[in-house]
Amino acid sequence: MKKLFLAIVVCLLGVVGAQAQEGKWGVGLNLGYGTNVLGGQGFLGGRVLYDIDPRFDVVGSFNRYFKEHGVKMWDVNADFHWNVYRQELFEVYPLVGLTLLHGKAGSYKDNWFGVNLGAGIMFNINDRWKIGAEMKGQIMSDSQFVPMISAMYRF
Repeated sequence: MKKLFLAIVVCLLGVVGAQAQEGKWGVGLNLGYGTNVLGGQGFLGGRVLYDIDPRFDVVGSFNRYFKEHGVKMWDVNADFHWNVYRQELFEVYPLVGLTLLHGKAGSYKDNWFGVNLGAGIMFNINDRWKIGAEMKGQIMSDSQFVPMISAMYRF
């Protein structure tokens, strides 16, 4: 519980820091699937994005996996996007980042730290709304592939 609280505080500090600086930032929802959590499990989560400049974004996310057989799982990610191909309607990016996956079943709990490597595409619906798709590998002792879709509101 303490680690969850710490993760939420870090995300909130990121939002406050991004809000205090000039630039675009956004919040959104994730819907995805972790291939190695409980033999494959879907998740729902939230994300915060900050544009360092048009070429680079920093994204923080928290994802809660759907509970199955009394097992609770969640992950926290901090990713860096390099928008290598930018057009008015969409941008394509590779990503690199860090992840923390937490699992709890009864009195047993464990954490796995890892690295995120992947790519994604974000479509600009208008000046405020974006939708995207992302695929990344979470490389850790029990690695997994994570495809995800997201919707984001930009401020």
